[in-house]
Amino acid sequence: MNSILLNLLLLISPMGNTSPVKLQVEITNVKTAKGKLMIGIYKPDDKFGEGKPGFSEIIEVKSAGSQKAFFELEPGKYALAVYHDLNNNGELDKNFVGIPKEPYGFSKDFRPKFSAPSFEDCTFEVTSEAAQKIAVRLTN
Repeated sequence: MNSILLNLLLLISPMGNTSPVKLQVEITNVKTAKGKLMIGIYKPDDKFGEGKPGFSEIIEVKSAGSQKAFFELEPGKYALAVYHDLNNNGELDKNFVGIPKEPYGFSKDFRPKFSAPSFEDCTFEVTSEAAQKIAVRLTN
């Protein structure tokens, strides 16, 4: 009987349950007061840069300068990609060789040279602290 009660208590106790952590994302180097910032946060199992992100936010840009977004995430590893959709077409516009024509950025301020970044290139960790902040600088 005691072991049944102990098992029930373990099942309903908060031990092992992690609370979401508030993450503030600051997007810097926003130079144009139009369009939208399209922010995607990917989990390790998501297809970074290809598939749908686990978390997303769209911010309408009404003024140049830093913009902020807030997410509530479980502790773990993530990667962030953002672009400034200047013409509101919902896509990252690219030139004929595939280089983005609109400003973009990645967590850890990773700057790809010859190919798109991997999840590992842009990984940041959310810990169980009260709140965390990261900043991402858009390309020119």
